[in-house]
Amino acid sequence: MRSLLITGASGFLGGHLCRYSQTDWQIWGTYHTQAINLPGVKLLPLDLTDGQSLQTCWDQARPDAVIHTAALSKVGQCQYNPDRSYQINVAGTVQLAKRCAQAEIPLIFTSTDLVFDGDHPPYGERDLPHPINIYGEHKAMAEAAALTHYPAVTICRLPLLMGAAIGTAQCFVQGLLAAIAANTPQTLFTDEIRTPASVTDVVQGLHLVLDQGVSGIWHLGGPEQLSRYDLGLLIAESFDVSKINLKPGLQSSVKLSIPRPKDVSLNSQKAMALGYAPQFPKAALREISQSSRAI
Repeated sequence: MRSLLITGASGFLGGHLCRYSQTDWQIWGTYHTQAINLPGVKLLPLDLTDGQSLQTCWDQARPDAVIHTAALSKVGQCQYNPDRSYQINVAGTVQLAKRCAQAEIPLIFTSTDLVFDGDHPPYGERDLPHPINIYGEHKAMAEAAALTHYPAVTICRLPLLMGAAIGTAQCFVQGLLAAIAANTPQTLFTDEIRTPASVTDVVQGLHLVLDQGVSGIWHLGGPEQLSRYDLGLLIAESFDVSKINLKPGLQSSVKLSIPRPKDVSLNSQKAMALGYAPQFPKAALREISQSSRAI
């Protein structure tokens, strides 16, 4: 079988990718400091800031394709540790792009809707990035650098992802449910808008662009624009928990320690025309709730 290297297998997206990609590929997954166990996946340690670590990983996996999901993705960590963010999110991506270019194999790099400033939504692939925090800035720099070193790279900008926990990796859904269970009041902004998507739909979208052999920039957002508050209400409804501690608020009335864009809705019609078919959030959350109860 062909060899697919998935960086960031210990993360939320990478873990789901490893789980659902084994039909047609021999999967090699990487982790940094958190050793994991994923059935059917050959796991390798990888430090993206260390050239020898990358060489050892490459020699073992001998990939026929790479999906690069590994990142320092917590916005706060990037903002307060910009040098580390740069080394992982930009320099590490460049090293992978160079290796894939030399080997002439497909590289899919997962980027983010946070490369945009939130002032002119919805954003299409031709809209120029204008990030307002370090994480978005470094992802935008990584996109540009990857394209420079490997023009055949495929860049997939992803939205807020929803899904069941996998191993130790979770998404915001589990965080909100934990807060509700602890009876902790949550203020959710009505003026912070996203296009959330199910992680399983996004995984299918990533394999769609890989199988089709397309390059360039692709948006894999969900089909509906929702505020954080409305999404919180949907989560509570889907998991049949109380909404009483979910309070609406305005991002514009709060002085944030880290700049966050208001509306980074993605226009994903280009990918949908290719066959990308994300569920609406209500249906996706119902499916996530059912799968979580089955575990």
